[in-house]
Formats: sequence, C-alpha cells, structure tokens
Amino acid sequence: MRVRKAFVVGLFFGFLFCFSYLAYSWALDTQSASNLETLVVTATKIPTPVKEVPARVDVITQSEIRKSHARDLSELLIQKFPTHFHRYPGSLTALDIRGFRTDTHGTDIKGRVLVLIDGHRAGTGNIAAIPLENVERIEIVHGPASVVYGSAAMGGVVNIITKQGRGKPSVDAGFEYGSWSRLKGDATISGGFFQDKLGFSLSGRTVRQSGDYSDGDGDTVNNTEYYDEAYSVSFTARPTKNHTFNFVGQYFRAWDVGNPGPSYSPDGDNYKSILRRYFSGAYDGKLPSYNVSWHLSGYSVYDRSSWNDPAQAWGYLSSVTETETTGIRGHVQIPTFSWGSLLVGSDWDHIEVESWKKPTGAPWTPDTSYDNYAFFVEEKVSPTDRLNLYVGLRYDVFDESIEETVGLNVKPDDETFDHVSWRAGATYYVNEWLSARAAVGTAFRVPTADELAGRYEGAWTKIIGNPDLDPEKSITYEVGLDAARSNANFGLSIFYTDYSDHIVGGFQTCVDGDCTWTTYKNLDGATYVGLEGYASYTHSLSVGSHQLKITPYVNWIYYFVRDIDDDDDSRISIDTVPYVAEANLIAGLKFAFDTLADLTLEANYHGNQKIKNWNFLSPDYGKFVDKGGFTTYSLRLNLYPFEHFSPYLTIENLTDKDYSFVDGYPMPGITITGGFRLLF
Repeated sequence: MRVRKAFVVGLFFGFLFCFSYLAYSWALDTQSASNLETLVVTATKIPTPVKEVPARVDVITQSEIRKSHARDLSELLIQKFPTHFHRYPGSLTALDIRGFRTDTHGTDIKGRVLVLIDGHRAGTGNIAAIPLENVERIEIVHGPASVVYGSAAMGGVVNIITKQGRGKPSVDAGFEYGSWSRLKGDATISGGFFQDKLGFSLSGRTVRQSGDYSDGDGDTVNNTEYYDEAYSVSFTARPTKNHTFNFVGQYFRAWDVGNPGPSYSPDGDNYKSILRRYFSGAYDGKLPSYNVSWHLSGYSVYDRSSWNDPAQAWGYLSSVTETETTGIRGHVQIPTFSWGSLLVGSDWDHIEVESWKKPTGAPWTPDTSYDNYAFFVEEKVSPTDRLNLYVGLRYDVFDESIEETVGLNVKPDDETFDHVSWRAGATYYVNEWLSARAAVGTAFRVPTADELAGRYEGAWTKIIGNPDLDPEKSITYEVGLDAARSNANFGLSIFYTDYSDHIVGGFQTCVDGDCTWTTYKNLDGATYVGLEGYASYTHSLSVGSHQLKITPYVNWIYYFVRDIDDDDDSRISIDTVPYVAEANLIAGLKFAFDTLADLTLEANYHGNQKIKNWNFLSPDYGKFVDKGGFTTYSLRLNLYPFEHFSPYLTIENLTDKDYSFVDGYPMPGITITGGFRLLF
C-alpha cells in the first residue's frame, strides 16, 4: 500500500509539472480570445469570474435546463454530469462527485455531497425530489468545500439558484405526453416592475405517469407509476441600486410513487410519498465606494418521506421519516489594503429528524437533533492582474442529541465536539483565453447522533453509539487548466484525495456482558486519483442563406486509483471502492439551424464498478461482484417555427438498452416524449 501511495504521489506531481510546462508554453501565445467572464457564487459565496476560482465549476444555464426537458434535478444531471448515480424507479436518486455521494435514505447531514438551494441546505440528499421550475441556473463545484459550507461538502456541492424576476413580464408554459402514459404540464410567469425595482417569478407543474414502464428487454416492470406536483414563488425587491431583498417559497409533493422492489423480489403494491416545503429570505447589500458587501439570510425546510406497504402479513405498514432544517447565514466582504479582500462569515443550522412506523413497529433509527455553529474566514489576494491567491479557515461546533423514540428502547444522550477545516488555492491567467489553477483543501462529515451518542434497540437491532468517533476527513490536492478561445472550450483537472476515518457500523461489541450489540468505528478510508475533463468546439457553415452550427462536446471523469485503505475490516473482501465507476463519459453532437431548430444526439457511458450482491437467490449473495458498464443514447429535437410556439421531441434510451443504475432495478426501455412550449 505504501509503494502504491508513493507511485500515486509521484504521478500527481508529474502531472503538476506537465501542467506547469504547458501553461508556460501557451503563455507565449498572446492572441485575443474569450475572457471566461462567467460569474459563479457557489465556490466562494461571492460573485466571482469562473477563471478566478481555484476549483472546477460546472454551470448549467437556464437555456440548457429548458432544452433538456428534464422532470427534476436527477434527470438533468444524468444528462449533463458524467458520474455514478444511484437511481431507483420512482423518485429516489443519489449523486456521486469524486467518489463521494449524497445520502438518499437519510438527511443531507449523512451525505458526503451537499445539495443547496440559493446557498442553503436543501434538507435532503435525494436529488429526484428537487424540481427544476423557477430555476435560473445550477452550479456544481468539484472537490472539498467545507470551509464555506461545513459538514458533508466532501466530494463537492450542487447549488440550485432560483430566478429573480427582471425585464418585461413573460409566460413560459408547456405540455408533453410520452411513453408509459406520462403527462406533464407546467407554467412559469416572471418579470419585473418599476424598472426592476420589484421582481417576481411564479411557477407550477404536475406530472402523471399512470402506466408501468417496460425495460430494454420488453418486460413490464410492475408498480412503476408516478405522480407529483410542484409550485414555486420568488419575490425580489431592489429599493436602491445596491440593496436587494429576496424571498423564495417552494412546495413539492409526490404520492403513490410505485416502489417495485428488485427484480429478484418484486413487490406489486409498495409505494412512496414525499412532501417538501422550503422557504428562504435574504438581504444583500454593498458600498461600492468602500468595496464592502454583505449578505444575511435565513431558511426553513420541511421534508417528509414515507415508504408504505399495504400487504404485510400483519396489515398495512408505513415507515415515515420527517426532517426539519432551519438556519441563518451571514457574511461580509471587506477590502484588505489595495490588493486583497477578506470574507468573514458565520452559519447556524438546526436539524431535527424523527422516524416512526404506523400503526406499530420500530423505526430504523432513533429521533435525533443537531445544532451546528460555525465561523469562517477566507482571504483573497491579487498581487498582480494575473494571479489570485486564496486561503480559508473554518471552525465548527456541533451539539448532537439522541432522543426518546416511539418503538425503540433508547437511552438518550448528548455529545458536543468541534472541527477545523482549511483550504488554499491559486489561479493564474496565462493569457486572455487560458487560466491555470491549483488547490489543496480539507473536508469532513460529522458523526451523526445515532453513530455518536446513546444506545437503542428494537426487535432486530441492538446498537450503541461510539462517543470516541472522529469526523470523517479528506484532503484533496488538485491542479487544472481551463481554456475558452474563439468557439472552443477545454478543461482538464487531476485530483488526489486521501479519505480517512471512514465511519462504518456493524462491529460487534458487548454491553453489560451482552455481546449481541453492534457499534461504529473509524476505518482508514480510501484513496482516489482521477482525471476530469471537458471539451467542445462550435463550427459554423453556410447553407445557402442559412447558418448551420455543429458542436461536438465531451465531458468525462476517469479514476486511476479508487483503492480501499482498510486492512482490518474483514467484511470488505475487495481493494476497490464499491459503487464508484471506473469511468463516466458524456459525448454528443449539437446541430443548430439558424434559430429554427436544434438537435442533440448524445451518448452517456457509465463504467464498470464493484457492487454488493443483494440477490438472495444468487450463489454470490453477500459478496462483492463486478457490475459491467453500459452506454445509453438519446435524441432531443427542439423546433421554433413561430415566435411563440416551440414543439419538441425527446427519445431516451434510443437503442432500447436493458440497463440499471442499481443492480436489480431495471430502467425504462426506449422512451419517446413529444410536447410543445408557449412563450409570451
């Protein structure tokens, strides 16, 4: 293992040398090009040109969201983001970034990738429960972000940024019908008044899929119906030029969502239900003459998920998890001399999780509560027009409680501990079209209350927390290049992540001589070394009096190393981290014919990975096995025959591939959807 790590470190610094040499060589070319001036807010909490951020940041624009015709965040990211997804039929999807994943079955505090709405915790790790209406853009930060976002931001951050109404009021409405009797209708009204001193955006949508879908082999997957509705509203006030007040409310409900179970143990009547309510208010101000800006906001999220089984031997059974998340955010940016700025901020989050089963029975986990108090600082220094340096530090304090829970024999307890995170990075403008970046940073996931405190037992479990647990930690080193020249875009990143103190449960321990109890331990973790990249080029040619634009593009990630470092966990019989694909790639061609039509043909490759075999009918049950890679193809056609009317056609799984993201849960075969949009 030490030899392998030495090789990995050598490989990392070898790439660093190559990047540095390439940057120096390209610096000799001074021709003008695109200035990479896209502004992003997620990486630093301050609107910053993307070329100044020492991290890989992807931006999915409002136009891309509209043309994707995706129902929710999970469908959009599967189209746009090359990574492993843990996607089940219905409304349950986990997202992976650089080997770390959101947690679909628990609160976002149990995940290792953080999902945000306007910079606030979304209150869930299930990205399929986040609709896309009333969304301005989505920013995805690759790599550690704990300095500005705290626990769970280990692999990266996904920030959904809502619309703030501006300009002449407009209406965007649509209707679609597709395979499996899927109906969708949606509408958004947005705009501004009084020279945009007041802005608004209102949206609503509903989706009905009343038929069971068929997989790529033509077999019907029973119990895969789906129903949901979502509403969103935002109001923005700009009473003066440098002061903005923004209020956002969201409501999402999914019901009677078929939960078919795995193909080796199907269930024809299970179903899920989800209810989410989100509200936030924010105030942003600045004093341009003093180069001072500030932000203050608060938010509240209610998330209720239930799994229902009407045909249990003892009657109807419902397992419910209810999560309430509230918090306050505040930061101020002040100048430091003539060449720098200091970001100083503080966060407070309160999370309560309650679980129960109806009418009787023990929930999976006890009721818990969390209070997280944090203080962070980050200094940005720009000693020259080409160079930007960042150094940041964060201090977190956690108060966690495990509480009395109906159905469980719980010994309530409290624990308090703290943690320090840090990061440093640099960006350098090699010339007008090329920037280089390097960064090193730490991230962590806090032990949850049930892992850390108290003890509880139900009919089948006896679990005791381990108060000596350390937070999960990671340190990531990264270098990269980003280029935007004329009609071409290119980026390349290599990262090395050392993940340590992985929290794992199921270790036997004894309590008062009773050795049927289990507990949690910190294990060594894993090592990741990966290469990420993207490239696109737009070529224009004339066809008579018309203009045709052809854009090939590719976006990928490849892991050189994804090794488990633990030697003392007898339950793991492999050296490779499970559920992390060796490679993922999205490649395609876009055709745009004047402003009359655009067509996208896309291939989406999900690579080989190790998984645990949960099929109790298999001779390999309980063992780790190989899950082969697969490629799916899609087509999306948008037509613009009239100014206010836009029909479209999408075909997903164009070759009718039989595939699954999670073994035993087949995805739909070829899926055809047609619809139209009305724009006024």
